[in-house]
Amino acid sequence: MSLAFAGKDLLVLDQVNGRLVRYDANGAIVSDANVPTTAQDIALAADGTIAVIDRLVGKAVTLVDPNGRKLGELPLAPRVTEPGLVTALVVDGKNVYAEKEHGALILLGTTQGTQASETGELTGLSGRPTRDGALLVTAGFASKPRGDVFLNAMDRKSAASRFARQIRFPRPAQALVLLDSDAKGTIYLGVAAGEPPQAHVVCMDPSDGHVLGRVELPLSDTPEESFRDFTVRDDGTLAVAVRTEQGVEYRLATCP
Repeated sequence: MSLAFAGKDLLVLDQVNGRLVRYDANGAIVSDANVPTTAQDIALAADGTIAVIDRLVGKAVTLVDPNGRKLGELPLAPRVTEPGLVTALVVDGKNVYAEKEHGALILLGTTQGTQASETGELTGLSGRPTRDGALLVTAGFASKPRGDVFLNAMDRKSAASRFARQIRFPRPAQALVLLDSDAKGTIYLGVAAGEPPQAHVVCMDPSDGHVLGRVELPLSDTPEESFRDFTVRDDGTLAVAVRTEQGVEYRLATCP
């Protein structure tokens, strides 16, 4: 259902079997822990805390340590009134956010399990924070038929616009599949586009948004759905989950 890097290990949210699995760089299972079979997304904090969101049934974020031991829970209500519109779970420092419709981030609380209403801090974010802490970024379609996607970047300290870019992808564009960054702040934007559709990813310079490179990655063509199939490691390595009739493969790639 979702995946995230933990150093060179890969964390996989296996919803079907109700578990959170950690694989090492060779694909061997390091550990697994039980999670609800209705969980949909995961996010990793710098201290190793793992946030797991169940939007529709539990309507909460469960916080667990690297061994899967529960540390706390953050309910979505009353901060999130329509949990079905949550499009991502984001951890920034010690703060845990729910993204609404690929736009604003709503603060839920901290990785220690303290709810936002208890800390008195209710301010959210206007976009996804880049991993270097410098920018808040948002993306969306300018035109799906033309394959045009916009990306806006705001300087986090000054709240001023850093840049706005429009990127053309193969036509027709269908969906955003990736908006992430690496430890240097390089931005990764991915779109399902073309006929037959593939994932087309651009990597962008964080100073002005110019495109540094492009890479094409496979998309799953099975009927099973997932919440997130792409993630980025601190060093810029991309991981993609490819579902087949035999199971799921996890492939690595780089954006030149």
